[in-house]
Amino acid sequence: MGFWDQFEGDYEGLFDRDPMYRDALDMMLRLAGDLSGKRALDLGCGVGTLLSLLAEAFPTADLYGVDPSEKMLRRCERRFQGEEGIRILRGTAVRIPLPDAHVHAVFSNLALHHVPPPERQACAREISRVLAPGGRLVYADMFCDVDGPPEDPERCRDIIHKMVGKSLYDLEHGAYRTMLLHLGDLPAVLKEEGEYFTTDRTWRKAFREAGLDRLEVLPVPPREYGYRIITGVKRG
Repeated sequence: MGFWDQFEGDYEGLFDRDPMYRDALDMMLRLAGDLSGKRALDLGCGVGTLLSLLAEAFPTADLYGVDPSEKMLRRCERRFQGEEGIRILRGTAVRIPLPDAHVHAVFSNLALHHVPPPERQACAREISRVLAPGGRLVYADMFCDVDGPPEDPERCRDIIHKMVGKSLYDLEHGAYRTMLLHLGDLPAVLKEEGEYFTTDRTWRKAFREAGLDRLEVLPVPPREYGYRIITGVKRG
């Protein structure tokens, strides 16, 4: 997940004109429930875009941002310097630096597709570990609909269709730099070089085995490009 180091100082601007990105963040906030006076984690917080929205919506919440990228963390720390109730920590999806059952909600947006397949179950267990019983997961990401090895033709066709379609959508909405990002990422996604797209079914299975129930999937329109939100609740 250190891939994003190269975008320090530029990351937020990549998505400024992307309506799907903004809509996904709005949906995540609506799915959060009332976090007033509670604790929440943004896993893979980047430069703090979602953290900022959570802080605005829930000013009495205690918020944590965790990310493995040193450059992202430095930017995030500068952004929230002096703000009480927001703590920025270095960690990974399989090693979150928080105690057991510490937070009432875990959020993650466009981050967990960087988790290698052998670590997915460990990631799901770690999210479950830091969630209090009854705590809520709100996880947004890009998903494909065909699992298989990198060279599988059906998998490749599905990913190419989604990523090229999303790139054209970005172009039509004036998000030129976002279009270039998606097109530039396409070879890495196909070859699974730091980008591990999978089905929402695969992640739901991992979360269920890790102790989460009431798992649901909500598409971010337009649904054909694979941007979806998985929600779930930690068993009591």
